[in-house]
Parts: sequence; structure tokens; C-alpha cells
Amino acid sequence: MGLFGLGQSVVAWCLFAYLLAAVPVGLLIGWSRGIDLREVGSGNIGTTNAMRALGRELGLTVFALDVLKAFLPVRLAMMDFALGADVHGALAWVAICAVLGHIYPVYLGFRGGKGVACALGVFTAVLPLSGLLALVIYLLTLALTRVSAIGSLIAVTATSIHIAVSGSPAAYTWLALATSAVIWWRHRGNLTRILEDAAARKRSR
Repeated sequence: MGLFGLGQSVVAWCLFAYLLAAVPVGLLIGWSRGIDLREVGSGNIGTTNAMRALGRELGLTVFALDVLKAFLPVRLAMMDFALGADVHGALAWVAICAVLGHIYPVYLGFRGGKGVACALGVFTAVLPLSGLLALVIYLLTLALTRVSAIGSLIAVTATSIHIAVSGSPAAYTWLALATSAVIWWRHRGNLTRILEDAAARKRSR
């Protein structure tokens, strides 16, 4: 089952997913332009800060590569596990390792991005419709609010609910809930600023 037997293969794919997703794409692209994303704007190495610091084209490149680096190991693992009878749990572990790799990359002292693009990558890998739903909700919310953090949190939450109620394998529901929880945690600073801004606007009226 798989290349090495399912147990050993899961460990190998989890490690591969973590190490690949931990590659700081945004930081590397920024360096190629003489910019350290950690020292500009929000200091985040993800898409939003990359767009502000590097421009739309390079920002979208960062987004696409962050999605791909999470999508790819999960899809490759899916092909490796294809002979197995029930591999949803195994794939969920590979997927969460990819998300954690981006958020807590070993290459950067475990201080990485917020995981939104990588979440899109793993959702699309295991349940393509859910990935599409997340992207659509994010874009619609961003268009309405002009705040990427709000779009990200609403998208990941709505997608997690969709996965939980759509009859998907239980392992994917736990994957979605765990991913949603860690992304909310990583956005706690953004939420504080949003609430403070809202309170300031209210007081100024």
C-alpha cells in the first residue's frame, strides 16, 4: 500500500509536505528584488504584504506558489495512497503538515505566514469544490470589505462549515476545523486592529 506501506508512507509524506510548504516563497521573491518582506508593511511573508511591497504581479505569483506548495504534496500523496482502502485520514495528516509548514517554517525559526493560501491549496487537493468555494467567498468578501483578513477568515470558516455538513469524510472535517482554528489564531493581531479601528470610528462619529 503506497511506496513503503501506509504507516511509513504517511510519515514520509508528512515530512515532505512540511518541508516543501515551509519554503518561504514570498521571502525568496522579495529577496530577488532586494526587499525583505519581514521588514516592510505588516512584516508578513504572505500574499497581502507581498502585493503591497512587490506589486500585484509578484504578489499574485507568491499567492500561486504558496497554493501550489501545499496542493502538490497532498495530490502526490493521494496518488501514492491510491491502492489503499481508506486513506482520508492519511491525507488529512499530510495536508495539515503542509499548512503548519508554511505557518511554522523550520527555515525561518518557525515564524512564517498566516496559512490562507496553503489552506486553499490543501482544500483544493482533497475536495476541489471546497477549494473553489473558499476562493469565491474570499474574493466576494474582499470586494465588499476591502480587508484581506476578513475575507480570509470568512472564507476558511464558511469552507469548514461546508465540509462538515456536506457528507465529506470525517477526517476532512477535522482537517478543515484544525486549519480554520490555526488560521484564526494567526490572525488574532489583525482582529485586534480591526476592532480597534472600528471602535475609533465609532467614537469619532
